[in-house]
Amino acid sequence: MNPGIKIGPEDGIEKLKKSQAKYCEIWFRLDWEDKYIKLFQYLQKNKINFGLHFWATIDNKYFPDFLCLEPGLAQKTLKLLKKTIDIASKYNAYYVNFHPESYRLAKLDLDNSKIKVVNPKLKINKEKTFNQFLRYLEKINKYAKKKGIIPFLETVPKFMPSDFKNFKKGRLKPQLSEGLETEKFIQLTKKNYPICLDLGHTQAQVVSDNRKKIFNHLYQSAKQMKDQIGLIHVTTNIPPFNGTDSHNGILEKDFEKGALPNKKQLKKILSIFKNKDIWLIPEPPHKEMIENFKELKKIVDKIEAN
Repeated sequence: MNPGIKIGPEDGIEKLKKSQAKYCEIWFRLDWEDKYIKLFQYLQKNKINFGLHFWATIDNKYFPDFLCLEPGLAQKTLKLLKKTIDIASKYNAYYVNFHPESYRLAKLDLDNSKIKVVNPKLKINKEKTFNQFLRYLEKINKYAKKKGIIPFLETVPKFMPSDFKNFKKGRLKPQLSEGLETEKFIQLTKKNYPICLDLGHTQAQVVSDNRKKIFNHLYQSAKQMKDQIGLIHVTTNIPPFNGTDSHNGILEKDFEKGALPNKKQLKKILSIFKNKDIWLIPEPPHKEMIENFKELKKIVDKIEAN
């Protein structure tokens, strides 16, 4: 297992120096490409392995989405994802991670970290939307393979927060976006598509106060998809378990808030992947990244030593 950190363009080099991490995922906003060049050069010079997490807006207005049937949305999303794959290939990245996203259209304001689901009550033809997604997923995988990039498809929550910068506030007003169900991801593993298991997102497919039920969904899903999971976003959720994630970390203060999975459960999940060549990227609050990375390394060392 390969623990790493998640970084952005502003202080990525500083965090890499402080943490001495040899693996990292970059929060990559396509319209900010020039801001990442120095970071890419540093990564290449210091032989640090990295992947890109795809972020963009469609027509400066909408969340990228391969599921939603809004005319032109999936095609425009594919165009921007291909550009990101091109950049990843140019700088010798290992992967590009992307969301399938949701059955419903959502507006996205990246500058202010705001999301608004356009019509949360619209009737959805899920079979039609999923079939559309399968067609695009095939195109993505063929293109990424040609460019030497692994396209990790990330598990997503059922609901979206209204604000993803201030999760504490934004997730208390969940919006029914209907992110792609975990069961669909399990189907995709049978077609050998590479998967990113986001622990917080996967748990958030279950809206319940029953902690055992939520963890069981996460654990069983991880076991069923384990052969195709090459990347894990290590994160926890705190109550309320309302279909959104909370991006909490794996420190004692998180577990004191009732974070799920708890520390014992986290070790149980990660033990599924013992001695596997898999990347583990924490996703706590930005300022707590290095502390969480160090804690993750300790947990991984203990798992692999036993």
